[in-house]
Amino acid sequence: MSLEILFVGVSDAWPKAGEETACFLVNRQILVDTGWNSAINMLSYDVSPTDVDHVFCTHCHEDHVLGLPGLLLANRKRAAVRSGAPPLKLYGPRDIAAVCQAASAMLQADRLPSRLPEHEVQYVAPGDSVTIGDITVNVGRAFHPVDARCYRFEDSASGASAVITGDTAYHEGVTAFAKGCDVLIHDASARGDATPEDVQVTLHSRPQDAARVAMEAGCSSLALVHYDSSLSRETLADAKKVFPNSRLAKKGQRLQILGPGQAVWV
Repeated sequence: MSLEILFVGVSDAWPKAGEETACFLVNRQILVDTGWNSAINMLSYDVSPTDVDHVFCTHCHEDHVLGLPGLLLANRKRAAVRSGAPPLKLYGPRDIAAVCQAASAMLQADRLPSRLPEHEVQYVAPGDSVTIGDITVNVGRAFHPVDARCYRFEDSASGASAVITGDTAYHEGVTAFAKGCDVLIHDASARGDATPEDVQVTLHSRPQDAARVAMEAGCSSLALVHYDSSLSRETLADAKKVFPNSRLAKKGQRLQILGPGQAVWV
């Protein structure tokens, strides 16, 4: 086994034409955040929304959960499409239950219950872990204006590991959480020329902040996400000054982590 990550979207909170905000599919069955419209975007990569069994929400700002009603609706017939499919499981911070209830209300599930799949909602706190086959998902805290999580995926069979930070400003807790991971997938929403005071308002990371985490954590490589595509060149250059093994993740790319330090981009 190995870890495979499909970058369903990599854009900032306001995606341009043809883009999708940051959301990721791990081993075809674990979705991290739902973007604006992850259910439809997954179809472009030969992945059905009914393939997803687990959804991990980093936090409940709108650009990370707008796609939840669509994902739920697309799974309304999951039991018919996949005989014996388990209930869809959703994990996240303290707002996750309220957001799921709002998505259900948008679909008018009280009047039309067939629009919702069987699903379960679970709050996860920093320090928790969830086991999904050979994969352990460890839960960490991100530094953002709302209750937020970062997730570390570890494959026990291959030893591969990846950390997805969600939205976060730099802080030592993220560095400790990402210690020694093969690939760090890190927020780079703030402009490289943003002042520390600007960063403290939005609690996002500049590219050089993401690179600092990768360097201090001893990560093998850094993939920048949630960035403004119009500033791609500057974003990558700012990161590489601090951590040379940085790259911009692109929508539709697949990352295979075959084992410790063995990352292959497709």
